[in-house]
Amino acid sequence: MIGFNAVIPMMLYMALGHFFTRAGFIKQDAYAQFNKAIFSILLPLNLFSNVYNTNIATDFNGLTLSFNIIFAIVAFIILAFIVPIFEKSNAKRGVILQGSIRSNAILFGLPMGIALLGQENLGMVTIVLATIVPLNNIFSVIAFSIYTDEKFSLKRTIKQVLTNPMVIFTFAGVVVAVLGIKFPSVIETTMGNLTRMTTPLALIVMGGTFNFGKLKDADWSLYGTVLARLVIIPTIALFIAGGLLDFRGADLISVLIATAGPTAVSSYAQAVVAGGDGDLANQIVVFTTVASMFSLVVFIMILKSLAYF
Repeated sequence: MIGFNAVIPMMLYMALGHFFTRAGFIKQDAYAQFNKAIFSILLPLNLFSNVYNTNIATDFNGLTLSFNIIFAIVAFIILAFIVPIFEKSNAKRGVILQGSIRSNAILFGLPMGIALLGQENLGMVTIVLATIVPLNNIFSVIAFSIYTDEKFSLKRTIKQVLTNPMVIFTFAGVVVAVLGIKFPSVIETTMGNLTRMTTPLALIVMGGTFNFGKLKDADWSLYGTVLARLVIIPTIALFIAGGLLDFRGADLISVLIATAGPTAVSSYAQAVVAGGDGDLANQIVVFTTVASMFSLVVFIMILKSLAYF
């Protein structure tokens, strides 16, 4: 029920977007403009808001945070070498790498964390997500920078990372949180309302641009990414964290949420802006979202039966 209740609303938003397209209410040009606004303003604001509302001093565990960061870095590096072996198209390489490592931690993970641990026990989970999400955003920028028909430029890649709106807003949130700055209630209310609006709008736009006709061309680039995102990566992470490092409770759930969720909705907007294969990015988000309803239930049942939380 946890997996089902987390996924079904997301699927309904995407179905609504597809209906808007089929009914002729919204044209593709309008979706492209929405997508630009989501990537440039709304998703960055979402990240800023999550960091702003994080109490860094609550339930902090340095080993848990370090493990999640190191695992994310190692997984990215290994996949960056593996993907080009199987895929020759640069437009798809960045999308595959991003889709494999970039979990929908905020939009999907937080509701699941609340259901598993309760709102009062989310301190460590929130800290991990506040760290992993911007780290994965940086990885996404790097992925599309190294897989390009142009000659690789470290200077250009660093510039793309530093000028990425989601990276800028995330670090701005960290500065504000560390300095203890608090905005007036009217600003917090507005920011909260915009944050809640971002997820439905991003999913509606994604559903509106989803092309079922492209599915006949689906190959390993889609199915392999789904398998890596939902099975291979979380299985390795949970085995190391739970089996070798003896993580329990909120510490292990933070690893589950950071590694086992579907591909982030924002990855589609990132792929389009970066010139990647938007259709493949769209398909990866949709397929991982649907399949995660089953894969997450299996992971949760196993961890619960072994008394890990």
